[in-house]
Amino acid sequence: MFKIKGETGEYFTISQSNGYISLNRSFVLPNTTSSNLGIIYKGTNRFLHTYHTTEENGYNTFLGVNAGNFSLLSQSRFNTGVGPYSLSSLTTGYMNTALGSGCLQYISTGYENTAVGVSALNTNSSGYQNVAIGNQSLFANSTGKNNTALGSYSLNNNNNGNFNTSVGSNSLFSNISGAENTSIGFQSLHDNTTGEDNTALGSSSLYSNTTGNYNVAVGNYSSHYSITGSENTAIGYQSLFSNLSNSGNTAVGYNSLYSSTGWQNTAVGHHSLQNNTGNYNTAIGYNSGSTVTTGANLTLIGIDANPSSPTANDQITLGNQFVSSLRCNVQSITSLSDARDKKNIMELSLGLEFITKLHPRQFNWDKREWYDDNISDGSKMKEEPTAGFIAQELDSAQRTAGAEWLNLVLKDNPEKWEATYGNLLPVMVKAIQELKAENDKLKSEIETMKSVEERLARLENTVKERNKLKEVKLTENK
Repeated sequence: MFKIKGETGEYFTISQSNGYISLNRSFVLPNTTSSNLGIIYKGTNRFLHTYHTTEENGYNTFLGVNAGNFSLLSQSRFNTGVGPYSLSSLTTGYMNTALGSGCLQYISTGYENTAVGVSALNTNSSGYQNVAIGNQSLFANSTGKNNTALGSYSLNNNNNGNFNTSVGSNSLFSNISGAENTSIGFQSLHDNTTGEDNTALGSSSLYSNTTGNYNVAVGNYSSHYSITGSENTAIGYQSLFSNLSNSGNTAVGYNSLYSSTGWQNTAVGHHSLQNNTGNYNTAIGYNSGSTVTTGANLTLIGIDANPSSPTANDQITLGNQFVSSLRCNVQSITSLSDARDKKNIMELSLGLEFITKLHPRQFNWDKREWYDDNISDGSKMKEEPTAGFIAQELDSAQRTAGAEWLNLVLKDNPEKWEATYGNLLPVMVKAIQELKAENDKLKSEIETMKSVEERLARLENTVKERNKLKEVKLTENK
């Protein structure tokens, strides 16, 4: 046994039986200011040191096989801010902390970096104020600054991107120069290279984005396949899942805009616009717009609100088939009717004759969609009757009159025809005008007949008076 003792006890021992060393006091090393001073090696590799040049402030800590180096550079800078180093000449390559094999191995003038994990911030040279925690996190960073990477391979390929926050294994893995991105979740923003100002929260959210900017994705797999699309907002599991390159979409809700490849669509609600590939559509409500494919400029409000067909354009749908009343504080809808926007203005050719060929009907609703096999058998028929027209009869009337331009029937969906009663209003007004004209004519004829009757009555009275006078004279003569 080899021992070093002092008056108060043993300071240092080496056991003969096992070769273990015991140190009962402090182990003092000088600050590492050269490659052969104050260093602990693991085999032939440096393992622990605090290297800094004599001109630097220091405060570096490098722990791990080949962590840090002995080639840190000094570069004078002047800080006019507040704090312990205000108004003082500072140098770079200081206040770096590395914990893990290969961490900050190529640090040069960078400062205030923290690297924890194998090869974290391995290539960083002049980048500063970065935090990398996880195996190979911020591995390729060279000049990037103010980045935070938490998780294995997070921000792995970042070179000169700045102000990025990456939390989760492989998050922002491919980012090279993209800046001000926030990625939280496994593989979120995984393929991003130069895209900026993106926010991804959830596993694989915005996974495929490469150069798209100003996107927000919240929820696992949200905006998963978006590559170059920008200014999209996806909130909910697999929302905007398939969008590749189109921009300006907003999806809120589970699977909303799931298959969308269009742009400037807004979907709010579970499965809303989930099959959409068209543009400029708005759907609000559970399952709203779920049947839409290539349709465009559609507005769909309410649970299960869908257009007349998946490819319809320029429609507004309020509610589903169960809506029984449409309420508003006013009783009519205002629409464009400016003469300056109309050409070939002439008197309407359809009127009373057309109206008389229509057949107002009384009926009970018994809709096919109320049945599992889509075949109505009367068992679910509504008890209360209602009044209206039959679409097929309206279509027959307008075709017979050569007036299909009236658009009384919408046939986008051949399995479900719809009627546009409002288009009958001009025809009804014309019919009323024609009835009034006939009525005025009849009134005029009646007035004429009354005048004739009055004249006849006066003549009759005159004749009667004359006959009376004759009778009186005859009587006197006798």
